Amino acid sequence: MSDFLLGLEELPLRLRLQGFHGETARAIAHQWHCSIRAADTDTDAYRVRLTAEPHLPLQPPSPARLPRQIRLRTRTAGASTELRMSGARMRFTSGHPDAKIEIHPRLIRHPGLIELALGGPLGHALALGGASFLHGAALVVHGLPILALGEAGVGKSTVAAAAIAAGGAVVSDDSLVLYPTASGGLAVRTLRRNLFLREGSLRVLPRALRLLLRRVGPSTDFRWELDRQAAASVFRPTLEPAVLCVLRQDRRLKGFRIAPLSQASALTSLLAANGSPHLLHPAFPGEQQRLLDLWSRLTSRIPAFELRVGSALLDSPRDLLGDIVTRLRERITEAS
Repeated sequence: MSDFLLGLEELPLRLRLQGFHGETARAIAHQWHCSIRAADTDTDAYRVRLTAEPHLPLQPPSPARLPRQIRLRTRTAGASTELRMSGARMRFTSGHPDAKIEIHPRLIRHPGLIELALGGPLGHALALGGASFLHGAALVVHGLPILALGEAGVGKSTVAAAAIAAGGAVVSDDSLVLYPTASGGLAVRTLRRNLFLREGSLRVLPRALRLLLRRVGPSTDFRWELDRQAAASVFRPTLEPAVLCVLRQDRRLKGFRIAPLSQASALTSLLAANGSPHLLHPAFPGEQQRLLDLWSRLTSRIPAFELRVGSALLDSPRDLLGDIVTRLRERITEAS
C-alpha cells in the first residue's frame, strides 16, 4: 500500500490516494486520463484514505450485473455524509478536503469498483474546487462546440459517433468535468479516456475506426471501446462549449426538432446530469453554492436548446448533424 497523487491536468484539483495498491492507482489514473506520481511529501491535495475492512458486507457483481449498475445509497447526518455500495462505505464532511473509504479487501483487486467508490469523494473534491462532474457528451461539429446532456440510453454516444462521422471531434461521450479556465471562460474535459459504444451505434462510425474497436465488458451487456491514443485525430482534450443541448430521443421523428430552453430549465438539466447529487443536500451549503454558481455562469453565457432526434441519426449521421448545426447557428444568432 502506498500514497499516490493524481493530477487532472486542466484543473487545479489534485487528488491524493492514501493506502492504495500501485496497480489500482495506476489503473484509475489511466481510466480518468490524468497524471500520477508518488505522493512522498505533504500537499494541499484533496485526500482520500483507503482502509481495508473485511467485515463489510460484500456481494460481488455477477457477469449479469455490471459494476456501473451498482447504485450508491446516501445517508446524511449533520455535516457528514456516508455513501454505501456493496463492499464499500465512504464518509466525508462539508468543506473538508478529505474523505475516508472503507472497502472490503476483495474490492481492492477490482479497479472498476474502486473507481466507482471514488466517484463520491471525487464529486465532493470537484465541488470544493469550483468544478462539477457531468454525465454528458462534448463534441465539435463543423466548428461548433456542443455540450450535450441527456439520460442514460438517450443517444449521447451515438451523437458522439455521428460527430466523428461528420468530420468532427469528441472530448467524451459520457463523463465530463465542467470547470472555469484561467482566462475566465468555462470548459469541459473528459473523465473517461476512451469512447464506449453499444452495438447499435457502431455503424455510425467510419469503417477505418470500426477496425480499431475492442470489445469490453461481460457478454450480457458488452460495449465496443475506441481507444483515444489509437484514434487520436478524432479526440480533443478539452473544449469551451458554445451551446448546450439537452438530448431527447423521439421515435416518432425521422429528423430532428430544436426548441429553446429557459435558463431555469437548463439549470435543471445540469442538476440532473450532476454525478454527485448528494452535494445538493442542505448539509453542504458551500459545495451547493459553488455548483449553482458554476452552472449559472454557464447558462448565462451560452444558449440552451432541447434537441429531439429521430431515426435519421443512424441512417444518415453526416447529413443530419450538418442540418442540426446549421439550425443551431441560426437559433444562436436569433437569441443574440
